[in-house]
Amino acid sequence: MDHTKIDKYIEEHRILNKKSSTFVEYLYQMMDKKGFDNPTLYNKANISRQLFSSIISEKSNPSLNVCLKIVFALELSNSECKYLLKKAGYTLASSSKYALIIRYFIENGIYDLDLLNKTLEEYGFENSLIY
Repeated sequence: MDHTKIDKYIEEHRILNKKSSTFVEYLYQMMDKKGFDNPTLYNKANISRQLFSSIISEKSNPSLNVCLKIVFALELSNSECKYLLKKAGYTLASSSKYALIIRYFIENGIYDLDLLNKTLEEYGFENSLIY
């Protein structure tokens, strides 16, 4: 059996079990894990430097839309995504078709926001796109 996937799974859960008390602390843990610095993340996530600065200085809370842009930019796993959203006060509920579409993309490692937005439009969520 290939232990690479199991080792990766164990490492992800060890990171999740480390007590990080804030959204920003966990965000920085994920950025370190993925090799991102601040400009790389806010550029890839299409977030303004000013908004990103406001979030990391804890002057403002990120919206769900911003959190999802970060999740897709960092290509977080399902468990990492859930934890990041939880830290920001959000969840992708199983009772929501919109949330399930997003979860489908994350769980299947599809991090193409253009394709996600196209799919959301096709399901009638043209007013809830992630830009």
